[in-house]
Amino acid sequence: MQATNTTPELPVQGSFAALMELYENNYIYLRRLVPQLDGRRDAQVSSVDRGPDLHLEVIERCPYTTSLLLTHRFPRHRGEEALPDLKVRIYHDARVAEVLMASASPSASIPPAEPQHAGGTLAWRWAANRFLNRWLLYCLGEGHGFPVDEDGWGQDRPLARRWAV
Repeated sequence: MQATNTTPELPVQGSFAALMELYENNYIYLRRLVPQLDGRRDAQVSSVDRGPDLHLEVIERCPYTTSLLLTHRFPRHRGEEALPDLKVRIYHDARVAEVLMASASPSASIPPAEPQHAGGTLAWRWAANRFLNRWLLYCLGEGHGFPVDEDGWGQDRPLARRWAV
């Protein structure tokens, strides 16, 4: 009798399945960083003792999605420099988040282009979202986070109530 492998196979890095898993993880990390997206504060700054401030700006709200800009801002002699500068869309119903557009330094691991202008859409999305994944983990590890209002509820209340046990 031949033994069967009951361990689920992990998606191949760079594949569509792995990209979907990355979107799910990005949603989880982003919601840890920004637990409340209720429309009361569309521009927020997270400061930590060591490192640059993290800036978040909500640029679009729809019934099932929220689009935002997320960046660190570094002081320069002629104003500020925003690096990396990511436009991210959160799909609340599907519980995924993806990078829509990125501007990064030449040393970053993602090309500074929109996916349709990159060499391959899947390859660009993989690189951009892998970068977001690592950056969100870094920001969380540094202690960044955006506070929840005292009542702790906003547009997320029905979803939180629906999943409460």
